[in-house]
Amino acid sequence: MRTGLDKKLGLYINVATLVSLIASVLTIYFFVGSLNQNARETDTLLLAQGLEAAARSNETWAVDYGWWADAVTYFDEGDTETLTSSMAAPLQDHSGFDFVLLANESEGREFGWTVETGETVQENLLSTDDLALIRRDLQAQYEQGSFLASHYLTMDGRTYIASVTVLGEYEDRAATDPLTDTILVIGTELDRDFLDTLEQHYLVQDIRFVPGETGMIDGAVPVRDQHDDLVGELVWRPSLPGIETLRIALIPLVIYIAVFLLASQALSAHARKLARAAEHNERRARQAASTDKLSGLPNRHGFTQFVESKAAERAAREGHAAIIYVDLNGFKAVNDKAGHAAGDFVIVEVARRFRQALPGRVSIARMGGDEFACVLIDEDDACHALDLARGLIAALDEPIHFEAREFEIGAAVGVAASYPDEPKSFVTLVDQADLAMYRAKADKLDYPLYYDDDFAAQDGLRRSLDADIELGLGRQEFYVVYQPIIDASTGKTASMEALLRWEHPVRGNVPPDIFIPAAEDSKLIHRLGELVFDAVCKEFDPSLDCTVSINLSPTQLNDPDLCQRFVARLKEHGLSPCQIELEITETVLIEDFGRAKARMDELSEAGFRLNLDDFGTGFASISYLHTLPFSKIKVDKSFVDLIGKDESANKTLQAMALLSDAMKLEIVAEGVETEYQASLLRLLGFTYLQGWYFGQPQTAGARLKSKTAGA
Repeated sequence: MRTGLDKKLGLYINVATLVSLIASVLTIYFFVGSLNQNARETDTLLLAQGLEAAARSNETWAVDYGWWADAVTYFDEGDTETLTSSMAAPLQDHSGFDFVLLANESEGREFGWTVETGETVQENLLSTDDLALIRRDLQAQYEQGSFLASHYLTMDGRTYIASVTVLGEYEDRAATDPLTDTILVIGTELDRDFLDTLEQHYLVQDIRFVPGETGMIDGAVPVRDQHDDLVGELVWRPSLPGIETLRIALIPLVIYIAVFLLASQALSAHARKLARAAEHNERRARQAASTDKLSGLPNRHGFTQFVESKAAERAAREGHAAIIYVDLNGFKAVNDKAGHAAGDFVIVEVARRFRQALPGRVSIARMGGDEFACVLIDEDDACHALDLARGLIAALDEPIHFEAREFEIGAAVGVAASYPDEPKSFVTLVDQADLAMYRAKADKLDYPLYYDDDFAAQDGLRRSLDADIELGLGRQEFYVVYQPIIDASTGKTASMEALLRWEHPVRGNVPPDIFIPAAEDSKLIHRLGELVFDAVCKEFDPSLDCTVSINLSPTQLNDPDLCQRFVARLKEHGLSPCQIELEITETVLIEDFGRAKARMDELSEAGFRLNLDDFGTGFASISYLHTLPFSKIKVDKSFVDLIGKDESANKTLQAMALLSDAMKLEIVAEGVETEYQASLLRLLGFTYLQGWYFGQPQTAGARLKSKTAGA
């Protein structure tokens, strides 16, 4: 019996051992398979996020290179040399893309540059069908409120991520036409370098891109275009953490079953390590997708993630949150004058200074272009939001040096905060800070501006006024009146100033000092300026022995074709530039003196006379009168109003008259309303007088009737 019991016991032990071994093997088998599957799914997620991050990076390049104000002009003029210096040269410096293309099929013009051809301009780089498909993708994005599109395309057997945007800088990009306007396309090839970068960033091995409609390769990441058509697939050598684990655990398992438990613990520990590695890789992928590649700061996506975090939402609910919104002043001039390499350097340097100016716990993001935003969710930081905003402005006090050039960069800063008794969501705070920033920029403030509820109301009124101006242009509610400018010595009309008036069906007579600033902000001033010039061309009698003065806005002087267009329009109506005087305020000189001087020299050489309007109210120095081709200065009405009220008024006006005489400039006094004012101004040496005392502004028809009646 003992032997039989031993056999049975041995059998039971052997069976139990065998069952345990089989159970262990099966457990390990399924566990290994699960690890391998999880690793494959993690790799798939990382690669998909890597492609998305690459597309977003490509779109950032498209914005930086495409939203360039002068690019359209250079393209239309066929100035390939200037375009090459800005578009092609960076191909050798940046690893972010492989070709740049500018195209306008309706004009039959297409310029392209590739990494292989360098600065040699390539024509017909993309086929007409490819361009048409890219434009349709961009149009689809326009319909969704976005002005960028990314598209996978195949060129010469190679696949690219192509990002497209309408070329040029526009106040309202929604008004551009993605189907006909000139576009910029930036392409990044899915080549070996691109795949090597994916391997390094996401720790995935032996990545290959298989182009074409291969049919789904088992375990591959499909690459689809905007229309869900299969472009190709990413395949790779999957990591097999389960096999490695099995190799470690198999020998102890075979040697002795008792080691099975210890092996299980080791397996569990190793699995946890692999899971942590996979989680780390996924976290890196998410970080790459939410980080601005140029500045190293969070991008708009990263900013959104932060404000949607639990900590940020809790701070907003409790009223301990604030937003600081920053827009750089002078950055556009850096890109225009020094190129994108200088612009990139400025962005990197500004980001570095901003990080140094802020506490480490404060998050700052680059929202795109030259805009930045800070999120404050600490109670103490939110209470001192203005101090932190001042620190950001102070960080830009020192100029930025790049390749022996010096750039003065400033900032318009808006601040909005949430309070315990008035909590606000971050969506509201961002809108309010952005509105405050735009107000600070419009008012040219050198200090941060705190949001006020009046801003929203004023913004609404401004938008309503903008809409009414545009409707008024269509309904011909605007008209031109003329006010005489009298020769002080003879009393005869020497000139007439063309003044714009607006008769609104509901608002009534809208004063120019209300609608002109609004039109300048909305860029409608171009259409109003053209309306005035056209009216003068049609209504002015060339036989009259006088000139007509027309006011020019600073925005109009930015137009490089202004002089050529004005001269052509005058010629059509039998007029000469010498019969037209153009009045310019000091604001033009302060904003961009170099550009203003070039445009004014061009107008003067064409025969136009240039007058400095509102003299004495701004910051123009006497040096401007020496270096710029002015023929007259017009003294603002505010000085004339002081005659008889302020003892220093006469001396000030006399000094202005003496200054004009010394510089051989004619001088005009505006706003003359009484005989006393007119007499004194004649004695002080003023050449011309203008004001209601000599005649109210009248339409051309009314002036003709008055003249006929007088005759």
